[in-house]
Amino acid sequence: MGEAARDFVAAEGYCRVESGEIPDLLRERLPPEQRESVRPFERAGPWTVPVLLLEGHEGPAEPARYRMQAGFEWMEGSPPGRMRDLHFVQIDRFEPSDEDAGDGNDGGAWDGVSWRMVMSPIQGFPGHVVAASRRSLDASAIEQARCLEQACTDPEPLGDRVTQWRDNGEGLWDFVPPSLSSSPEGAPAPAFLLGSLLDTRPGQLEARESVGFAEPFAEAVVEVGLEEPGSVDILLRDGDLMDHELEAIWQRLSVGPDAQIRTAWAVDRRPPPPWLEEGDAPDAAPDAAPDDPDDAGKDRRDAEYGKGGQPAGALQGSWRAALVEGDVPLAYFSVFHGRGETRAQGDFLMGNARGPGLDGASGDLDSVALAADGERVELVWNPTPDQQESYHLELERLDADTWEGRFHAARYPHEHAVRMTRRVD
Repeated sequence: MGEAARDFVAAEGYCRVESGEIPDLLRERLPPEQRESVRPFERAGPWTVPVLLLEGHEGPAEPARYRMQAGFEWMEGSPPGRMRDLHFVQIDRFEPSDEDAGDGNDGGAWDGVSWRMVMSPIQGFPGHVVAASRRSLDASAIEQARCLEQACTDPEPLGDRVTQWRDNGEGLWDFVPPSLSSSPEGAPAPAFLLGSLLDTRPGQLEARESVGFAEPFAEAVVEVGLEEPGSVDILLRDGDLMDHELEAIWQRLSVGPDAQIRTAWAVDRRPPPPWLEEGDAPDAAPDAAPDDPDDAGKDRRDAEYGKGGQPAGALQGSWRAALVEGDVPLAYFSVFHGRGETRAQGDFLMGNARGPGLDGASGDLDSVALAADGERVELVWNPTPDQQESYHLELERLDADTWEGRFHAARYPHEHAVRMTRRVD
């Protein structure tokens, strides 16, 4: 864990920040009522700390645009065998140069600074900084920087251009407006507004197998005073989702100088498979009556065809794999399989057969290989952060809904007898 943190903050051009300086820098930017608390950092999570730390060292700025890019990993900590979550974050701030700030900076020069930090929770401090470093951005880096695929130095607000927003009243999730924590200057604190947005999202940001080690999959942009003086606009994109339909979830939180809070959301959907005919997606529910001739036989096809028009194979559907001894759940699988295909794809959700540390872990299956005769199958996946590990389930078919065989892990070759059965909702 220590080596991974050191490598991340030692990127070219970055200079290490002494760990002893960090608590005082963070305390500088806490709301006055929190600064003298017995546990001042208990609300300072991994999305709040980067803004606090940057502002504690550089000072606040308005107008300014912050860009935060975050990755997440599970790694073995101390004592050995205990897993810890690590947040790898880069935060950059762009602001008009002093000589250009007075005229709106249309096409003028911008200044930029970048921080990298690795965080892991300890008791009473969810955003504890393991290592941090700082870099002043040169003109070339500032010019090339992109915030949600827009120029980070654009003097106009980005919010209405990055996606098609929906009003939060349409109900993606229940958003509870945050109490407006104040910065030491008395203005709404961008750090805690960003943290409150993350606290209300459906589900948590978690490690993604769809990106490389420590690579970012979530990006937040915080605009201070760009819409109008005293305003804060926060845009968050959570991408690289391990989902067959959704590519990204967007959230937005805006606070005006009148302290009025506005929220919005959006989703990016993956394009449909090329074999999916227009208008032939499976129904969400059976028809009460086949009033449309084109739809009359569609519900029957939905039961037989797994992927919107491709005939379903033997493995199509939801499955439960459990140890034969004690019927302890090993994993649950959702498999997408076309008839006649020897390869399939899907995802997994771990049970508790491998211990509480992996219970609930999820992700995509690495491979699903079916024998040509359809009587044997091997599923391979890896629910651990160890890149060299792999789990193998080798099964033979007993009937259409039951498979039996053995399970072993690459780093733990002891075999277990396993039965996999079809789940019926």
